[in-house]
Amino acid sequence: MSEKLSADDVKVAGANEKQIDGYDLSPSLSDRWLPPEEWLERFVQEYSGQHSGDSETLPAGADPNRVATSVLTFNEEESVRRLESLIQDHQDDYTIDHNLLKRCGELIQGHTACGMEEGEWAYVTCKTAGLVNNWSPYAEVRAVTLPYDDPEEPCESIRAYVVGFFWVCVATAVNTFFNPRQPGISIPGPVIQLLCVPMGRGLAYILPDWGFSLRGKRYTLNPGPWSAKEQLFATIISQADSIGNFTGLLDMRLPIFFNQKWVNYGFGIMLAFANQIFGLGMAGILRRLSVYPQQAVWPSVLPTLALNRTLINADNKREVINGWRITRFVCFGLASAFFLVYYWIPNEFFGALRLFNWMTWIAPNNKNLAIVTGSYGGMGFNPWSSFDPNASGSTAMNAPFFAQLQQYVMRAIAGLIILIMYYTNMSWAAYMPINSNTAFNNKMEAYNVSKVLTSANKVDIDKYKVYGPPYYAVANLFVTGATYVYYTFSIVYVFIKYWGPLKKAFIGMVVNTWKRQSIYTGFDDGQARIMRRYKEVPEWWYSILFTFGFIVSVVAVTAWPTETPWWSILVVVAVGSMLTIPWVIIESIASTGISLGAIWQVLPGVIWPGNPLAQLVILMLGGAFEQLAGGFTQDLKYAHYAKMPPRAIFRGHIASCVVNCIIYVAMLEVMVIYFNSDSTLCQWDNKEHMVCQYANSVYSSTISFGAFGTNNMFKLYPALPYCFLIGALLGLFWVLSEKAAPHVRRLIQARTDEKQFSSFEKYFWRPAAATCSTLNPAIALSGALNWAGNSNLTYATLGIYIAWYFQFYLKRRYTAWWGKYAYLVFAGLNVGVAISGLIVTLVFSFGAGKNTSFKWWGNEVSTHGLDYQLYNNNASLKALPSVGYFGLSPDQYPLDW
Repeated sequence: MSEKLSADDVKVAGANEKQIDGYDLSPSLSDRWLPPEEWLERFVQEYSGQHSGDSETLPAGADPNRVATSVLTFNEEESVRRLESLIQDHQDDYTIDHNLLKRCGELIQGHTACGMEEGEWAYVTCKTAGLVNNWSPYAEVRAVTLPYDDPEEPCESIRAYVVGFFWVCVATAVNTFFNPRQPGISIPGPVIQLLCVPMGRGLAYILPDWGFSLRGKRYTLNPGPWSAKEQLFATIISQADSIGNFTGLLDMRLPIFFNQKWVNYGFGIMLAFANQIFGLGMAGILRRLSVYPQQAVWPSVLPTLALNRTLINADNKREVINGWRITRFVCFGLASAFFLVYYWIPNEFFGALRLFNWMTWIAPNNKNLAIVTGSYGGMGFNPWSSFDPNASGSTAMNAPFFAQLQQYVMRAIAGLIILIMYYTNMSWAAYMPINSNTAFNNKMEAYNVSKVLTSANKVDIDKYKVYGPPYYAVANLFVTGATYVYYTFSIVYVFIKYWGPLKKAFIGMVVNTWKRQSIYTGFDDGQARIMRRYKEVPEWWYSILFTFGFIVSVVAVTAWPTETPWWSILVVVAVGSMLTIPWVIIESIASTGISLGAIWQVLPGVIWPGNPLAQLVILMLGGAFEQLAGGFTQDLKYAHYAKMPPRAIFRGHIASCVVNCIIYVAMLEVMVIYFNSDSTLCQWDNKEHMVCQYANSVYSSTISFGAFGTNNMFKLYPALPYCFLIGALLGLFWVLSEKAAPHVRRLIQARTDEKQFSSFEKYFWRPAAATCSTLNPAIALSGALNWAGNSNLTYATLGIYIAWYFQFYLKRRYTAWWGKYAYLVFAGLNVGVAISGLIVTLVFSFGAGKNTSFKWWGNEVSTHGLDYQLYNNNASLKALPSVGYFGLSPDQYPLDW
């Protein structure tokens, strides 16, 4: 039918090679397979004209002709081989559309088996192979990326740095200064992304074209129109303000907490650098696991990429999708305007709609109804629990529907288990609210840790024997145990399940360094091939970063009296690395991860019982190790999808982290001076409302595990330590079951007759296999952790409806509409809500409307009942026993320090 070219002859061109859409054209064109002209014309028409049903559309700013020549590169024979390879490589892929795999399986059988005319089959087969190999096998990725690149498009420009650093400075200063306030003020990321556009375009308009040339490349103040790459680069830099956890500095410094007078600016900077830089070195390993592989979709980055392209690029105005002619930008603008206005209805004017606990209105003082269906302090078992998509549903596009559904089902199952534990009074649960993260004493009151501490923040044994240990609400206790199960389960499951990619990553890092091979070696999908034109970040850059972080961390804990030995940093590295690897892998698939906060409470409590200061230091360093490693890896995925130079992202991210640290610690100094003039900073009577809710929470947690000690906690709740073993055994059992399943099927087939096996296959095995093919136990199990702290099913029910509608129904029935508009609807939701929330805070907390409230039935009905009392820790299932306390008797209090 046409000329032929082996796929091995197709390669990505270097920056100085002759190329079209990333493919080397150095050999004679007559030696290549070229698609028929009518194929190119048909492709362009399909993707840029009238759309309906399950067709797709192109991202904003895409050139249909370049997309066509980028996609249609394989002949029929090569296309079949590519589709066969796709089926083999993605058969265990939880994210991929299995209808696509089914379709590919039909196409490789030939036109007769498909019931298609040969020419039609050839076009569809070549187009499908080109889409999945030269672009992406995931419709989500194709909706926000391009299958070609313009290496001359500005990215790491001076003006991009100016815009990015401006917002790092502003956002870090504002968010740090007002974060302890109740209510706080912050500048949300989507708003910053939106404001980067007029700033960038303004600089492109006013700056002169002054510059110089170095090694054949021109560097100028104004390289032309503000580009999509510059916009994303500035956005990535600006996000550094939200990375890291330095709240512990307030806990260490203020008199109401640890009152460590030696905590000065120098220590703050050193600890900040240790927080920010240490985990970044892990990205050198993680990029091979969750940046380059196709399966690492990182669904949470896709809405940002969609908005980025929409803000910068124009749409094809001739395109009509299911009757819709509006552009992406108009869709985003309308969605932003709608949610900016709608935000006020459930949040200010009709509060009952936000947490719609309508079932409790039937009998407000009915305990069982409040406990089971309540949206505030209850469990939230309510079929329609909210009319506010910001409370439940704003992240519906941030993860695949399969992941959200699994998590929701497991969350509901966990809720039923919690109810059973509560009503059977397991671990004295019925004497406390069911779903609270507050620690209680044995008289059903909030645990006042100051009653058992000395002035040095150590436990006074005599006072402790009188006051007793802290007790935990059943949901909080369940989540603690489930988290331990999740840690060991995910480690065992991920390290066995993904042993091949893990081995490839570690060996590749060593071999590529030794042989000086490309870091992209072994990754041959379309995105990776295009990225090969850019110089990668060498392994030794990450090694230096890791070493620097290690040294700074050791200096921070030893040069000041932190009561933390230097070798504790080795514990942070070992445990952090072991848990960060599965966390990033799971996060890259389903936008859900493993919070390491609990493990950094447990371990220090075991190693240094009775030493809360060391526990606080390790909590900060350990939590940041995971957060920074994952955050940097996510930025690298942004660059991978947007075809940005990895070295630019490396430089920009590191520089923004340094700026963030300097400003953050400086703002803490200003905050202490300005808001602590009367020594009430972080107290509930602070006249500026700087109550530091999170700092108080961190302090309480540190005391509970650091001063009280993990050993005593495990004696109070002896089932908790076994959760680690249970998780490991479950992980091993699951993996072995997956490997044994095919053997079991063959064994059953051998021992039954054909008719019996046919029924077994039809009614049991195939449905079970179809279910398991989309089930990831590590992702599902994470859903069980979304309880305690009054986070209940209310915050997920509306979200799962929205996720089904957008991620399942619209994606399959109206694919082109979904690809063009869906991400922008949610981007508009986040921007509209952010702006409206900022207005509400400024007007009703600081401005003319201060202390104003709209009092009427619609704002008060949801809080008139036991549901709200449970939320405020003023209700429980059982009353205090006649002896005057619940729990252990004083002679049984754990004393294992």
